[in-house]
Amino acid sequence: MNEMIEALQKLVSFQSIAKEEGPEYPYGKEVCGAKEYVLELAKSFGMRVEDVPGKYAYIEIGAGPRLIGILSHLDVVPAGDGWTQDPFGGEIVDGKIYGRGTTDDKGPTIAVLYAMKALKEKTTLPARIRLILGQTEENGEWRDIEAYTDAEEIPECGFTPDGDFPAIQNELGAMVFQVQMPQSGFLQGEGGTAPNMVPARARVKTEFGTYEASGKACHGCAPWLGLNGISELMEKVHQAEPETRFVRMYADLIGKTIYGEKLGIAAEDESGKLTLNVGLFEVRDETATLMVDIRYPAKKNPDEISGSLVRQFSSYGASCECVYHVRPLYTPSDSPVLGALLSAYREVTGDDSRPISIGGGTYAKAMPNMVAFGPNFPGHENREHMEDEYILVEDFLKLEEIYERALAYLLDSSDAASSSSRIDSAFA
Repeated sequence: MNEMIEALQKLVSFQSIAKEEGPEYPYGKEVCGAKEYVLELAKSFGMRVEDVPGKYAYIEIGAGPRLIGILSHLDVVPAGDGWTQDPFGGEIVDGKIYGRGTTDDKGPTIAVLYAMKALKEKTTLPARIRLILGQTEENGEWRDIEAYTDAEEIPECGFTPDGDFPAIQNELGAMVFQVQMPQSGFLQGEGGTAPNMVPARARVKTEFGTYEASGKACHGCAPWLGLNGISELMEKVHQAEPETRFVRMYADLIGKTIYGEKLGIAAEDESGKLTLNVGLFEVRDETATLMVDIRYPAKKNPDEISGSLVRQFSSYGASCECVYHVRPLYTPSDSPVLGALLSAYREVTGDDSRPISIGGGTYAKAMPNMVAFGPNFPGHENREHMEDEYILVEDFLKLEEIYERALAYLLDSSDAASSSSRIDSAFA
């Protein structure tokens, strides 16, 4: 079997959901295990590694004052229910490698590592390439990236293999709100696994009965691809117990909408359309809590979003607080970095599609001159954050080729200019 595929299968076997597990494992024992595996693999390739335990880690090749960066991540979202294959097994069925993280973001991490290996073996590198291994991307904390930027050199440019091809030109802003209502009318309840996932299941117990509902999980930045189990549950309870405080509020302000219409925050511009996902629901001591994930376009004022939510939820006796906020990202069309990445993609695939906008937030927002670049190919099914996540073997192998060429182009000049006439000697 191809050794790159075997490396991915091994990496997938780590159930690397970021969570604090004592001072020795601030990001979780499995996340640490995944990191150590990748670092040891890099060492076996003769690469330099840096590991600051409990903070950050990276892999580096090349020499010189210039530094090109790649930001990937080893943590994953919870597997959830409904899998037909082992979510941590890495099994190959009908040309697909199944497992949590095969697409987001372990597969791309391995592909980049092997692209670096190929470049290292082919040519003398005129600058350094550094693969920074994120460990808290999915939970939105990014503590490791903050620790890195506080202590280490910032790359002049680069990419994160955690988006779509041909490349991501715009990323919507992201906000997560915590909504809480005491004396909610609920005795027990739970639903969802993460704010940035559309929940597949939810249940609640009231004085008069117990209710359950199912939906379809998907990434919270694209809620139209799924069915929100929490919203389905609230509709069911509202029909049976319309006077329950919490469900009345939910029906009036959210219902089954996904674009913020009932909250009066709907917005759209050339960067994209505002979306809303209720990702988590929990009841403790009759206090009901929601985590609401909102992605908003570049021209929408986030203060207006916050103000609207606080006013409207408070009118029902609920508190509302923004607990996470990352602003939108826009990359100019004439960006040399974007041009270099597009050239690499187009030359390998023959696809001249234009760069796109997404609702998801990536590490491209963490450092200047970064672009989200792959791994999802246009027209191919994307099951990240869903059951039965997989990557096609053919696509996985093609990733290495694209990333190798992209890195060569970024190394090619100080301004990362892209031109088919300026190809690194590795491709001459």
